[in-house]
Amino acid sequence: MSYKALILNLFVLIVTNLYPRDVSADKQPIVRTPLGEVAGYYMSTRGGRQISAFTSIPFAQPPLQSLRFKAPVSLAAWKGKLDATKPSPMCVQRNPYIRQKEIVGQEDCLYLNIYTPRNENELGRDKDLLPVMVFFHGGGWMCGGSSTDLYGPEYLLDRDVVLVATNYRLGPLGFLSTQDEHCPGNNGLKDQQEALRFIQKIIHSFGGNKNSVTLFGESAGGASAHYHMLSETSAGLFHKAISESGTAMVPWAEAPPGEALRNAFRLAKLLNCPQAPSERMLTCLRTKDSYDIINTEFRFYVWDYEPMTPFKAVIEPDLPGAFLKRNVRKVPAAPAVPWMTGLTRDEGCLKSGWITSNTTRFQEYMSGFDTIAPVTFYYENSPYVDVITKKIRNKYLKDGEFGDIKSGILDIYTDSYFAYPVIEAVELTFNYTKKPVYLYALSYKAKNSFSEIFGVPDTDNYICHADDLMYLFPIYFLSKAPSAQDIEMSKLIVTLWTNFATSGNPNKPVRVPFKWSAASSGKKMEYLDINANPSMKRDLASRSRFWGSLPLWHNVRTRRFLDEL
Repeated sequence: MSYKALILNLFVLIVTNLYPRDVSADKQPIVRTPLGEVAGYYMSTRGGRQISAFTSIPFAQPPLQSLRFKAPVSLAAWKGKLDATKPSPMCVQRNPYIRQKEIVGQEDCLYLNIYTPRNENELGRDKDLLPVMVFFHGGGWMCGGSSTDLYGPEYLLDRDVVLVATNYRLGPLGFLSTQDEHCPGNNGLKDQQEALRFIQKIIHSFGGNKNSVTLFGESAGGASAHYHMLSETSAGLFHKAISESGTAMVPWAEAPPGEALRNAFRLAKLLNCPQAPSERMLTCLRTKDSYDIINTEFRFYVWDYEPMTPFKAVIEPDLPGAFLKRNVRKVPAAPAVPWMTGLTRDEGCLKSGWITSNTTRFQEYMSGFDTIAPVTFYYENSPYVDVITKKIRNKYLKDGEFGDIKSGILDIYTDSYFAYPVIEAVELTFNYTKKPVYLYALSYKAKNSFSEIFGVPDTDNYICHADDLMYLFPIYFLSKAPSAQDIEMSKLIVTLWTNFATSGNPNKPVRVPFKWSAASSGKKMEYLDINANPSMKRDLASRSRFWGSLPLWHNVRTRRFLDEL
């Protein structure tokens, strides 16, 4: 048995023992929905509350054969009783963040999980409906899943909310675009949208209020939540949103002009399919094994696992059902909703850990920085590549001790991948809405950190990308047991998030020992510093404003930089 398999089995064993799940047939909660009956099982929360779980519920037709590379197709009513006790399968993927070599998952993967504090006698009633929280997993739109063993309800459902966690197609299977009517793109985001439509149809049967739906997600899931805020075809399917460590402006999630079609051509060539016309290309690609399609991702890398995300969200042609028809930096047609968004202190260790912890990789990175930087920071097609690279080097990698350079590499990824995109997104949001925007920065240091997953040897020093997840979900593959203070921080963050989902305000209805004020402007950027003693501060991520001065493809309107040339 491999080390990875051993860890996974141990993780499942620990979760099963800590939070019992009863799937015996004589104790199943049964829900009667407009689409048919669903049989689930009981679980226990951290606080000992019995809840009802319904897992691996299909929300769309399997995206196979002729439906591959197409928008999801709605699911018809099913016959008989749906068995909702099985784990949701992962979509086909390979995880670059843990240097995964094997491909896992299945193409028939459009399933979601629903968890409700209502018991069998309370289910199906139309009164006392609870707010709904819909979670989109992260993974750079390349990996991840909604499994209970990854994103379970044991923490959040100590509060009165209904939790839904959904899958969506990944990599080229979810984000290929030929930029025409044959494959406009954004199918992974359209999967999420179809899940939201499905939730509107059936969630009241589980005790959820379809008129109080909050999207939340981390990393690519946070970017996804923000993309739905900008999509007019998602309007009305949700009412609040939380973007953790990701917005629609992150460079790894937004395709620059021309990239999507170039990558489609390259994918076709790698699989010996015609590159044009697009209809013939897609017909050929539909005959290929899904694992072979995902296996091409290595061929898109220039150095190590760079560029991290070859297939991204795109602006689609103006066709019926388009998810995104305009640049994300323009005023959206969709109505605004209350929004919460923020960062962890050391987001960049997601990438920097693998570089600075390996001598060979670090030496390659530093000696090849002029070649690697334009790829890893997504500006390789800029006419100002050399000037941008020089500016970045002078800002973050000045001559010094290894520790200083190590810190600089961490800061580059923190600022470019996460921090400045938050600033840009918030400033743009204030141009068209008066809805509240709540900002935060996680600076509390727990015993655990995702930095150990991302190859960082000195995990005690970082509050890494994804560290916020362990306060919302029982992430038991992390190596250390949480301290009593960690548990209290988890309960506080659960309260803030579920308060926002309930009222659109993180301060109520459950009282917290401080006031989290909404930001007043993109210039002031007031935010809650979440530490052992949370307090309000100003100028979130101010260091990262440097990236707004560079002539990146989306920053060409910035003249100050060009005037200095």
